[in-house]
Amino acid sequence: MERLRKKILLESILISYLIGLPIGLITILIVFSIPVTITGDGIITILIIEIYGKAIIGLILSFIIALGFAGRNAYENLLNENTLIKTSFKYSLKVNLIIWSVFMIITLFDNFKIESLSYLIFPIIAFIICVLLTTYTIGLLICFMIKKKIRLLIND
Repeated sequence: MERLRKKILLESILISYLIGLPIGLITILIVFSIPVTITGDGIITILIIEIYGKAIIGLILSFIIALGFAGRNAYENLLNENTLIKTSFKYSLKVNLIIWSVFMIITLFDNFKIESLSYLIFPIIAFIICVLLTTYTIGLLICFMIKKKIRLLIND
């Protein structure tokens, strides 16, 4: 039984990576490409990279790590019979809390000498929007797939 639990846990983390990583990375690329797409001007993109460049790299690296932690927690929540939507909310909250916290900390340190609190408006709004959107979209899909995998492996 313990071996089965470990197998389900590892597959839950794998599901989190296989679904969350490509969608998340594509979303990050699209979001940070929007200014140049809308305006056709690279100056805004250069400004974004100047202000948030290191923070974007931190966001991507922390995203890769956060998916593993969130996949593990989703597995545990679903085993404890939490609802799918509650598990999805916790999953999305954990991923977004980790990545946007890292993003904000790096932004603060990187722009320490200038009035940097105004630079936190974007990540705070992004955090709220991401938690709300991912709870009902990608987070729900990942948690549903984990729940499905748990049922399949337990019924075998």
